[in-house]
Amino acid sequence: MVQKRGRPPNPPKAKELLKGIIPVNDIFEEDELPMYHALIDIYLKDFESEDISSGDMDDIMSLATNKVLEIRLLKSSKGNASKHLDISAAIEKLRKQNDKVKENLSTRRKDRIEPGRIKGISIVDFAVAFEDDRKRELQERIERLGMEEEGVIEGRLDYKGNRYDPDAEAVGGNDA
Repeated sequence: MVQKRGRPPNPPKAKELLKGIIPVNDIFEEDELPMYHALIDIYLKDFESEDISSGDMDDIMSLATNKVLEIRLLKSSKGNASKHLDISAAIEKLRKQNDKVKENLSTRRKDRIEPGRIKGISIVDFAVAFEDDRKRELQERIERLGMEEEGVIEGRLDYKGNRYDPDAEAVGGNDA
């Protein structure tokens, strides 16, 4: 029997996985849990639910965890300048790690995004739009010039030319 690969028919939602994978109750204090869950929700808003890969979920968990740990460190050093100096290196490491994680997320998203799907515009769409605009401009010009021509023709309906001018010579010989 061949085993099917890929996601199951009804995979759990990314939000459920991200909030349930890490035993956050064992890692964070009670007052930190709402912050972690809120950060997960904020980071997930940048993704379509079907676009999230396992690497994205790992990175989102890392971002949220690092941010909560950073806040924890800042709280622990509140009011103690020497302790604040001691933890500044740890906070700097967390921030650098977060920057790398964000860059990874951004790179993976750019790789997944199809330009025509997200923006709805491709080079062909630009060419067609340009041609349509150009065609409309030319059609308007034709109509405008046609109306001008009609005006000129109507203004010359009673024009007799120089046919009866005594100073004019007939070309071609036959003047009738």
